[in-house]
This record gives sequence, C-alpha cells and structure tokens, in this order.
Amino acid sequence: MTEPQSLGLDVEILRRLSRDRLVRVLEDAPGSKDLIIDGDLMKMFDRIAGTSLLRNHGVGKMYRLERLPPPVDSGQRVYLVKPSLISLKYIAEHVHADRVNHPHLQVHVVVVPRLVSWISSLLEEEGLYGALTLHEFTPEFIPLDDDLLTLEMTSFYRDAFLEGDFSGCVSVARAINTLQDLYGRIPNVLAHGRAATAVVNALDLLTQNNSPKKSNQIPEIGYLFIFDRDADYVTPMLTQLTYEGALDEHFGIQAGVVELPGSVVGQEMPRKIHLNSQDTIFDNIRNMHFGGVSRYLVTRAREVKAKRDQTQTMTTEQMKEFVANELRAVKTLQASLDLHLQTCEAITSATQGDLEARLLAEHGLVTGAGGAASLATDLFENLLARMLPMPNNLRLLCLYSLAQDGLSRKEYKRLASQVVAAHGHRHLCTLHNLRQLGLLTINEGSTGTTEGSGSGSTQLQERLAQMTSLLPRRGSGWKAAARRLGLVGGEDDHIDLHSPTHMSYVFNGAYTPAVAKIVSDALASRSIAPLTLTEALKLLPGTTVTRSPSPGSPVPPRVALVVLLGGLTFAEIAALRLLAVISSTRIILASTSTITGSVLLSSVAHL
Repeated sequence: MTEPQSLGLDVEILRRLSRDRLVRVLEDAPGSKDLIIDGDLMKMFDRIAGTSLLRNHGVGKMYRLERLPPPVDSGQRVYLVKPSLISLKYIAEHVHADRVNHPHLQVHVVVVPRLVSWISSLLEEEGLYGALTLHEFTPEFIPLDDDLLTLEMTSFYRDAFLEGDFSGCVSVARAINTLQDLYGRIPNVLAHGRAATAVVNALDLLTQNNSPKKSNQIPEIGYLFIFDRDADYVTPMLTQLTYEGALDEHFGIQAGVVELPGSVVGQEMPRKIHLNSQDTIFDNIRNMHFGGVSRYLVTRAREVKAKRDQTQTMTTEQMKEFVANELRAVKTLQASLDLHLQTCEAITSATQGDLEARLLAEHGLVTGAGGAASLATDLFENLLARMLPMPNNLRLLCLYSLAQDGLSRKEYKRLASQVVAAHGHRHLCTLHNLRQLGLLTINEGSTGTTEGSGSGSTQLQERLAQMTSLLPRRGSGWKAAARRLGLVGGEDDHIDLHSPTHMSYVFNGAYTPAVAKIVSDALASRSIAPLTLTEALKLLPGTTVTRSPSPGSPVPPRVALVVLLGGLTFAEIAALRLLAVISSTRIILASTSTITGSVLLSSVAHL
C-alpha cells in the first residue's frame, strides 16, 4: 500500500481483530476438536485464519457441513454455521445419529454473525436442549484489499429487502462502530434507504455507549455514506465491462477469491486465485475497461520476453546479479501475465456470440435510444427460446422494466408467461418476489386488459391494483431520478474508455452508477447533503438521514467510508476508485458482500 493511499489507516487491523475473536471462540472448546464449516463461510474463514492458526488452537480435522455426519475423530465437534434452518437441521441430524455410538461427544455450535433467539427454540424442538453449547462469532469487516471491506453476509439482501428481516443491520452497525473506535467518530454521515436508516439508528445507540475518551478522539475518516441496494437497481442489471467485473460475471468472485476452471488454467483441477493489489499485473488491469486489457497484457508480455532475451548476451557477473535480484520477479510477472491472458481469452470466447447485441439493448434502454425497447424485447425472447440461464434472462427483463418505469399490464402478462413457459411454473413465485422488490413493476397508467378476459379476471386485476396502491411508494421512477442526478450521458459526450476521467466508463459511457455519482456530488460540495442532492434523493426509494458537525468544527479529513447494504458490484468499485483519484480522496468501500445482477436475482428466485 503506497503512502498517499494509506493516510494512516491500516485496515489490516480488522483482520487481526476478527482472528483474535475467532481464537477466543475456539478456546471456549478447549482441547482437541474437529471443525465443521458451513460451505458459505469457508472462503470468508480462509480470509480470517489460516490452517496453522486453527491447528495451534486444537483443530484436528476440518469438514464441510453436509447432510451426512463426518466421522468422529476426536471428543469434540465445533460447527461454524450461518443462522440457517437447513444448517441447523443438519446439525440436529448429526447429533442424533452420533448419540448412540458416541454418547460423550461434546458439540459446540458457533453461529455467524449473530445468535438469534429462534435458534435455541428450534434446537429445543429437536430434543437437543443441553446436548450442545451455543456460541456467537461476529466478525469485523474483512479486508479484501487496501480499500475494500466485506462482511460476507450473502443472505442480507434477501433477508432485509424481501423477507423484511433487518436484524443483520445490527452486525453492520457493530462493524462500523469498530472503525469509529479505531479511527474516531465520523462527523459527516449520509444514509439513504430503510436498511441504511436502521444501521444509523443502531450505530447511534452503540455510539452513546462509547467512553468520553473515544468520543473525543480526532476523526481520521471524514465521511460515512450508507446506501441500500434498492437505491440503484440498474447498475447490477447492466453487464459489467471492467476486467474484475467480467471475472465476477463469468467465474464468480466470493470473498475476493475466484475459482478458475482447469480448462482455463491448463490443469486438471480448478485453481483458486486471491485477487488483490499484491499482484501488480492484476492491480493494473482490475479496473481497466475489458476492451483494453488484452492489448496491455500483450505489451507487458513482450517487455518481459525482451528482458529474458537480454540474458542471452549477459556476462557471468551480470547473470549472477540477474539471478539474485530479478529472476524471481520476472518469473512471477510472467506467470501472472500468462494467467490473465488465458482468462481474457476464455471470457472473450464465452461472450463473443451475444455480448454486442446485449450491450446495444442494455445501453439503449438506459439512454433512451430509439428502438431500444423493441430490440430488448426481441433479444429477451431470443434468450428464453435458447433456454439460457434464468438469472441472465431476468436481468434483461428487470432492466427493461426499470428503464421504462414499469410495464403495461398486457406486456407484463405476455413476458411473464414466456418466463414461466421457459423455466417452469415454480417461477411464478420468482416473478412475485421481483415485483415485491420493485425490480419488476406494472405501470398502472398504461394498464390494459387482454382480449377475451372475463369479468372475474378483470375484478381480480382491479383488486390487485387496489392492494398495490396501499404498498409503500418506491420513489418517483428511475427516469426522473436518473435525469435529476445526471446518471445518463448525452449523445455528444466523449468518454475515453482506456484512460478514463469519467465514472461512466464502466458502462461504455452510457450510465454512471448512482451511488458513485451521489458520493461524488457530496464530496464536491461543502455540505454532506446540499439541497440539490437532498431533493434528488427524494426520487429514490427510501428516506435520507444526514449528520453533520456543528459550524466552526475542524475541516474533516479527505477520507470517506462508503457502505452498500445488499451487495456491491465491481463496476461500482471501479467507478469509486476512479472518483478517489479524481477527487484526491481516500475512499474505503464496504459491503455486506460483492455481487453481480445474476447473483442478486438468484438469491430471490424460487429454485
């Protein structure tokens, strides 16, 4: 991490805090023990603790949580699980199965991130009262890089925005409060959305319990921005065009780790790659527009080849110096270049069929280009007919609905019936969930009945319309918000994709992620929420909460913490990293998890 970026903030301390907390939990089960980990938590725990640390604290063997119990290798078992009904049912089955042959086996269940009340009730119903010991492990933000933190709460979006369970907001508030304990209370706060408001309220309660010494600490972070994912649904629905975004779209990135298939890396088994700035090649291309990545990699590969060719004419002394000082670095550089070139080729091969047509439809929808709606519906029907993965198909449908500020009832019924025909009737529930979330909406102003519909169908539609009118308003529509915030570029705007100076480069200049634009506007003003920005935020779903220091307070440091609840895309990360350079501000990004539009939709689909 370079000095200009660090500004005295060492986010690695958060990893050490989580590691120490995990050690204390393991020591609550003293002696030798086996560790069974929920599959969704494994990559996160790889980021917190290595194998050697676990071994040093009594862990013998480690297993992935599955329905069948693992063999009993020691007198104790420690389960690390999310508060999931399925995970707890598996544990109950394990305990009942082992009671006969291993009556003295001690079982500890560590719930991540919070031990909620219903877990005890469920275990009592399973007849396990007193048969196991419950613990809680609440990790801090986990650093994926110098400027990127995550809680890996992958179910947060569904829990909060679909199920209405905002209990996860307490864990987010605790993590932010830890940062305030380390770096001082953040003076400027802008939060927008239901979950964001819940986080601020919980943070206020935690702050009240701080000691006067901590409250008077000089802040090292000047700005805190908290947003709900539903403040900008368009960004995750668009295809990501940065290199790291493309990696996530095609191979999936979880907890900063991508697993590349053996066919891509030239070996039999998949290979896990930790993505961070320590890989200098990746650090240079991660936020680059994908169109320029291959050219950059080829140029660097030629430079490395030229360097290695020089060894043919070196003297003995020069060769010794090269081997001692440069050979290892050159080999590492060559391996990184080969890996990313192979990855680029794999992504290009996989997208060369549909990418151009998809981008034309997507960017046409957000910019309002003529004929974009017809192009999008034709492409959507073509994708359905080819039975491509459902989340990818639904992304285009949701983007179409968002960009049009809703569909007519007739159009919705036509497109929804095609989704059901292609993917099955169980996805009627998926469509219902998307409507509940505001990803699919019916524009009642253009409601029409289909020909041949009976009076019963008409009465049902009228009743549904009445019920819909009672639901909370979700803002004034995307078009109005995009126009007020200036999210869509003009036809005459020239955006340099390869040496970008504008955040919309992440989507070919067609669209600027709303969160990045709001943060940019706030940092550019003397107030955390100028009147023009406050008025614009009223067009987005949810309410806005602001906190600002009293007049005459010291000028806050140019360090901002941006938290996104429900998932952060790598397109937004790239845009905010560019903003950090443009505005001379260190921006630390934090989220419940990193996502793509497909991951977001899969989390609420009825599978």
